[in-house]
Amino acid sequence: MATSRQQLRKYLDWPLVGAALGLVVCGIVGLLSATTGTATARVSGLAGIQFLWLVLGIGVAIGAIRVPTRFWFGISYILYGISIIALVLTLAVGVSRMGAERWLAIGPFRFQTSEMGKIGLILALARYLSFHKVSVSRFRDFAVTVGLVLVPIALIHRQPDLGTALVYGSIFLPMVYWAGLANLHLLAIITPVINAVCAFAGWIPWLVFLLILVGVLFLMRPPLRWTVVIAVINLVVGIVTPAIWDRLEPFQQRRIETFFSPEKDPLGAGYQIIQSQVAIGSGGLWGKGFLEGSQTRLAYLPETHTDFIFAVLGEEFGFVGAIVIVALYVLLIWRIFRMALVANNNFASFVCIGVGSMFAFHGIINIGMTIGLAPVTGLPLLLVSYGGSSLLTNGLAIGMVLGFGVRRFE
Repeated sequence: MATSRQQLRKYLDWPLVGAALGLVVCGIVGLLSATTGTATARVSGLAGIQFLWLVLGIGVAIGAIRVPTRFWFGISYILYGISIIALVLTLAVGVSRMGAERWLAIGPFRFQTSEMGKIGLILALARYLSFHKVSVSRFRDFAVTVGLVLVPIALIHRQPDLGTALVYGSIFLPMVYWAGLANLHLLAIITPVINAVCAFAGWIPWLVFLLILVGVLFLMRPPLRWTVVIAVINLVVGIVTPAIWDRLEPFQQRRIETFFSPEKDPLGAGYQIIQSQVAIGSGGLWGKGFLEGSQTRLAYLPETHTDFIFAVLGEEFGFVGAIVIVALYVLLIWRIFRMALVANNNFASFVCIGVGSMFAFHGIINIGMTIGLAPVTGLPLLLVSYGGSSLLTNGLAIGMVLGFGVRRFE
């Protein structure tokens, strides 16, 4: 036990611990602002509940630090299978809220199964990719990784929860790239996604994207067959995008339209983005002060405890407070990715890449959403937004990464 404590003190990544604790403190402060004396009674008392979840999350993280790497390797496929079963049960008997079935009720508790599914996917991909005989350059091996990510994405999309489904994709791409996916193959995967976004925006952005793609292919000078494959895929995506648009749920269509032009519906779909921008802009350099945000106090800003908690903190603590949060996020993500470089085995390295990518995508999309640079997807700001399931799973993820660091010299 003494040796174990000595290892913790010597090898624990204290900057990572500090960044994580700093973010959860910001979250508690933001929740106090969002729930104290507001015109919305339904969110009162959430800060206290979040504190209890925080204590549990810290306990989970401490426990995960002490778990050996071989244990995570051994249960990776089991945990992935359990998460898939949980996602299926969520669709069958899940608790509905605002038209979505995202929670599984266990007694008095509700658990968002897609949160644990992220950990299951990261561990399963890490185990498969860490085998020395696996090469993502071979179609068969790459197809297996695609299958691992498509199953949970399909189930989550049925809830429907497009934002979380995109998170799974953001975990997958960096992990397979870390495994050696060629730049050309990555281009073939990413460009159709960008293509679809441009096609949603209109014919002119789509044509501009195609011209840029032609320029990139000219500079890369790939083999002719790859040039043809990438060109055909992007042309097909651009043509079928209108059909995909018709299959989206009405609220998903409104979110996309609002992203491009929120001012077209300032009292409807564009209301959240506009009020968020007003809140952040009114904060100025130093902010209005704790519990002094008018957008929050008068309930002009919706979902202040989850999706738009960054706007709450930006209004009350200004540009300086927003920069502090961004800096803590950058430090957290950098330390996690750094752990991928110093880990003593491939499995741990891949897990760190997956965890870091998850935090990066959530942070970029949530903060971008609050300032109008990303569509409203419903993705929380991890460690800051309210959510018990999120705190527990993120505590587990950070605990695993810290544990890999403690044992990197073994």
